[in-house]
Amino acid sequence: MPAVYASLTVFLLFGAISVAIYAAIYGINRPFDDRITEMGVKMRVTYGNPANVDMESDSFANGLFRWVAKHLPEPPLNSPEREKLAQTLVRAGFPGPRAVRTFHFARLSSTAGTALIAMVASIAFGFTGIKPLVFMLVGAGVGAFAPSYYIGRLARKRQQEIASQLSDVLDLLVVCVEAGLGLSEAIKIVGSETQRQNLKIGTELSIVSAELAAGSTLGQALKSFADRTAVEDIKPLAATLVQSEKLGAQIGPALRSISDTMRTTRRLRAGEAAAKTTVKILFPLVLFILPAMMSVIVGPAMITIMRALTAVPGH
Repeated sequence: MPAVYASLTVFLLFGAISVAIYAAIYGINRPFDDRITEMGVKMRVTYGNPANVDMESDSFANGLFRWVAKHLPEPPLNSPEREKLAQTLVRAGFPGPRAVRTFHFARLSSTAGTALIAMVASIAFGFTGIKPLVFMLVGAGVGAFAPSYYIGRLARKRQQEIASQLSDVLDLLVVCVEAGLGLSEAIKIVGSETQRQNLKIGTELSIVSAELAAGSTLGQALKSFADRTAVEDIKPLAATLVQSEKLGAQIGPALRSISDTMRTTRRLRAGEAAAKTTVKILFPLVLFILPAMMSVIVGPAMITIMRALTAVPGH
């Protein structure tokens, strides 16, 4: 029982430290902090730099107002780690300003939950002493790493799905353009249809169509599309379409050529992946299959030899 109390005490202490670190880094009441920061920006725009303003004023209200403006926090700059995390969440299909905050909350909950589960499991199996604490720390590490691994894997899976759907979408765009539609309208129609079929690329094409309707150029919309999905095939597509639009060339043949090129590239990548399987399968073959085969083939002979060597002469 004392081991249980000690483990619970360490777990609660660990949880309190985690909550304190989260509150120190990301803040608990972020909307209030954002509102205060916005007030500080407006005050600085209105009254200039408070450091250069004389705090001695004929009015106590003006002096207090300038003092508050001087001590308000500066607008926070996004750190590279936060930007990278936000980009990964967008590529995984979680856009929005609250995605990063939700991810940190999920990681904190996963860390505390897995630590608690590991501690309870270790106590249920009868471990005593320092072993429940070790299990709890291992569970906390696994819980902290699991959300990042899940988001990264989800982003890679979504990237591969969009890359595999791109050539088929280009064929649909070719049909729409050759039927007489403009490129913006073709992107809108193909995006809505593919989104209705629950394809990942349909959501991205709808975003591209909305950006074009909002006044963005085709190059900017396709560049944002490439940044959101991290699909390398979109960059040459954007360059070709922008060049065709500037030179006044026909979009249909350019799209058809890009579609054929992407299909050929995908076939070559599939052949490359198939050629790599012969090397990748060598390691499980040597580690797992070969020992089993050797034990089946050589095992009976070894048993016979051992019996012959251990047999007592004369019996």
